Amino acid sequence: MDDDDSHSQDGSSANATAEPDLGFALAEWEGLQDRSAEEIAAEAIADPRLALSGYAGLRAGFEARLEARWGRALDLADLAVHNAFVCGGWVNELLRTEPHQDHKFEALIRLHGKAVLTAREVMVLLRSGYSSGAMARWRTLYEVWVVFELLAEGDDELNRRYLAHNDVESLKAQKDYEETWEALGYDPPDWDAAERKEAQMELAKAFGKDFLNDYGWAAKLLNKPRPTLRDLRERAGLDPWRGFYRLASHGTHANPKGTTWNIQGDEPYDIIWASPSNSGLVDPAQCSLIALAGVNAGLLAYAARELPDSEDHLLLLHTAAVRQKVILIFNDHAIKAFVEVNAQMEAEEEAMTGLIGQAATFLQRGAPMTAESLAAELEVDPDDLEDALSAAVERGMLFQETRYRVWNDGSETPQ
Repeated sequence: MDDDDSHSQDGSSANATAEPDLGFALAEWEGLQDRSAEEIAAEAIADPRLALSGYAGLRAGFEARLEARWGRALDLADLAVHNAFVCGGWVNELLRTEPHQDHKFEALIRLHGKAVLTAREVMVLLRSGYSSGAMARWRTLYEVWVVFELLAEGDDELNRRYLAHNDVESLKAQKDYEETWEALGYDPPDWDAAERKEAQMELAKAFGKDFLNDYGWAAKLLNKPRPTLRDLRERAGLDPWRGFYRLASHGTHANPKGTTWNIQGDEPYDIIWASPSNSGLVDPAQCSLIALAGVNAGLLAYAARELPDSEDHLLLLHTAAVRQKVILIFNDHAIKAFVEVNAQMEAEEEAMTGLIGQAATFLQRGAPMTAESLAAELEVDPDDLEDALSAAVERGMLFQETRYRVWNDGSETPQ
């Protein structure tokens, strides 16, 4: 065989490397990834508490400092929320012992319970440093307040329509389930589309076709086929709170404002929040206490009108009035405490900003400096300088590994 026999007619080498099997290579690569991920996760899954011990320590330290700073204000707020809970239980027990099961009572007492539950959620979030989440929960509490005010002023028929609108919401959920159960791998719905449409027709026949819309229970009251929350809050006299409602929405929705601004701290645009802070507690706390007090006052006012005639009638009226006044006293003291702590933090931040600004002026000169020499240049105590430089941590920036600074070149680097 001569040398030419080792080549094909087109001149290509018969021994050239074959095309790689990309499908096989990809399967091998994915298998390697799966094994690597399982190995990395195995130890943590075996003892997740141990794996999270470092994070848990940081969180415990942060919450201890938050408690030291905000503890009294939070305790006073909890007193107000707890007493609202006691009021709700008192009214429920008082009026349910009588043959008093009308629609208005049922709607108001359930809304009051939802208000207390939501306020408690706000307090839990605040104690953990999630003021943005707490403000988002106030958004719900505000909606409860709006609806409560309308129903408290309305007649029994309005409240009946409100309670019956539960069926409208259920039917909407049923429609969503019909359209998604297969994609989610769930069991098929108990009802079919025909049964759902029949139920909707029955509701429309009983309450009118507008009843099937969002807030349809209020369509007749507002003389609008499609009422909105804005219509409801204007009718309830609570529209002035819409600014806070919009602010709360930034923490609820995925709009761009919610990614560039956070109530947890007045940080610049280049900070991405992914952790709690001990800043920003004032607004969610104050708004929640005021809203809950409004709902509670409405429930006690309703109870005072509905109290059965008895020899204890005046005593019960007196008790209702005193209970509400106690809550307002707790509110006043709590809000005052929140405002005082916030003012102290703002003063500390101003001092810290000034000191760090002076330090930055020296550091920008490029000459290496120790902490002691920098403190000497600034004519401040080294400990004060250290406190200033770590003040961000003390004010809620403890979880530095979960917050990121976006540098001017667009890269993201753990802070």
